[in-house]
Amino acid sequence: MNSTRLLNFFRKCIPSLLIGCLCLWVLQNTEVRGDDGRVPSFSLQEIIDLTLLHNPMIELSKGLIDEQTGKEMIAHAYPNPTLGIQSGYGRVQEPRGPSLIERYFSLSQPLVWPGTRAAGQQAAEAGVKGAQSGFEATQNNVKASAKHDFYELLLAQTLADLASQLLHTVKDLEGAVKRRVESGEAPPFEGVKVKVELLQAQKQVEQTAGKVRTIKGALNQLTAGNLGEQFAIRGDFESKNPPMDELSLVETAFQQHPEIQKLQRFIESANAHYAQEQQARVPNVTISGAYQRDAGREGFVGGISLPLPIWDQRQGDIAKALGLRRQAEANLIQAKISLKRGIAEQVQIAKTASAQINTFEQGLLKQAKEAVRIARTSFKFGEASLLDVLDGQRVLWQTFQGYAQARFELAIALTELERLVGKELS
Repeated sequence: MNSTRLLNFFRKCIPSLLIGCLCLWVLQNTEVRGDDGRVPSFSLQEIIDLTLLHNPMIELSKGLIDEQTGKEMIAHAYPNPTLGIQSGYGRVQEPRGPSLIERYFSLSQPLVWPGTRAAGQQAAEAGVKGAQSGFEATQNNVKASAKHDFYELLLAQTLADLASQLLHTVKDLEGAVKRRVESGEAPPFEGVKVKVELLQAQKQVEQTAGKVRTIKGALNQLTAGNLGEQFAIRGDFESKNPPMDELSLVETAFQQHPEIQKLQRFIESANAHYAQEQQARVPNVTISGAYQRDAGREGFVGGISLPLPIWDQRQGDIAKALGLRRQAEANLIQAKISLKRGIAEQVQIAKTASAQINTFEQGLLKQAKEAVRIARTSFKFGEASLLDVLDGQRVLWQTFQGYAQARFELAIALTELERLVGKELS
């Protein structure tokens, strides 16, 4: 009786357990979505925060700071002394005496020349500051990359939406043309033309959709996969119009751009290394003391060792340090030239894009919409041909595409200016 009840219990519970396990597996393998069933949506600032938190280049820069900090600790540390111990059996030979345990103790301490030590510490401190400036430069570049990919995705989605709207419009035209051809109001050739236009619109939809997927993958990789395979973005193109004083922007970049500061720290470090190699021509001294007890003798010994700079006077090391200093100075000059040229280019691009946006908004968009409306109305009453409608629709598509492209170029130019200047534009 008990066995029968137990069997019935398992028969009732096992299906529920299997269904529960199946539901758990489905939940674990189902794409994570929001409470409303939609994919996660991220703003530009949220994407920037995720990028600065997870991008491997940030971790690499932090590792460089740790490395330089370790070198600074080494430069401030004192050399360790050396302790030597020896022991063994010995016997006095003449006259023959008893055997005993002989002992030898020695202690030596190297002393670094003060000028060499100070120069090495200065080089290490400059290295830490350079690594910190490099970290800020990496943050600046990674942030600009996140903005760039965000605006590229925003442009691709805008063009994809426009392509979908164009496809919907052409499908409506196809239906209208088909009815007119069947009723004899239009020649069959118009049906062919609208089908060709439909194929082109479908091709544009596929191309823009593929572009969206590609850029989403790149943006997800920039955050080390923390956006997920499926996500959406929210926001708009940067539309602020900051002052475009090129000289002021260049001056600000030279003063506070982290890349400039990093190269300046490299020059300081190179100068310190050069001074260190010059000071190293004075050799380091090692002082030592020893206690010796052997068969028939006990004594204390003190000594000093000094390398003689006869053959090698560090001329090669000094020349190498001088060459590294010249390279650092040349890199700083080249960086300033690149920043100045880049700022000039981006200022011009921003001004051009801003002028184009004003042209679109002040009438070109409205005129293109009105032209399509008139063409469709005239086509409906037989006063315009299908070619007129398609041409007007194509012009409207190109106008909206140009408007989106101009807004994208302005946003990218402002992003590049922020990267070149080293701070957000007010």
